[in-house]
Amino acid sequence: MRILAASDLHGKHGFYISLLEAVKPARAEAIVLAGDLLGYAAGFDRAEEAQKADADEILRILEQSTTPVYYVMGNDDLFEFGPGKGHVLPIHGTRIELGPYNLIGYRYSLPFMGGIFEKTEEEIGRDLAALEPLADARTVFVTHSPAKGVLDETMLKTHAGSMSILEFVRKAGVRAHIHGHIHGGFGREGRHFNVAALPSAKAMLIDLDAMTHRLVDLTGA
Repeated sequence: MRILAASDLHGKHGFYISLLEAVKPARAEAIVLAGDLLGYAAGFDRAEEAQKADADEILRILEQSTTPVYYVMGNDDLFEFGPGKGHVLPIHGTRIELGPYNLIGYRYSLPFMGGIFEKTEEEIGRDLAALEPLADARTVFVTHSPAKGVLDETMLKTHAGSMSILEFVRKAGVRAHIHGHIHGGFGREGRHFNVAALPSAKAMLIDLDAMTHRLVDLTGA
């Protein structure tokens, strides 16, 4: 089973269009978006209004997909949009069956920019403890935040990932962990996939059966 995964698109509409165009040649069965989805439409005085206008346009794009789109929000998103019409569905705090696998989503990151989708490590730990009974070896865990020490190094050489997320991945033995947040961490380490689309302008096509992946260019649209 193949999924097309991206994060940190930050309102780049061309990237969203490229994702939809890549689905058929990639033979992907789902699109997974791991947060920081929204940008700021022009002509608004308030950031929240600008993001809501941008969200409307992004949903119009995603609702054209005949392939299911599953998403969590990120720390730079000022509200949760959707769900969209058709197959555009939020997965925060829940389990969605996906063929022989399942998706579990979690949107919160450690305090970073003061956004509404940020929590302390203690709060994240409590949230994930409640999700543990839902997870198993067939789980694809979708978060915005990386795990502590894995693809999470910032420009200041600090580690921005969550220890609670790292422990969840280890304890549950999930099939794959998909995230973003740290743009410079784009890449793969074991079962962890950082799919931040900026500045790489790339997504990842992940084969969950073989646990292989390849990069997908998002500059085609």
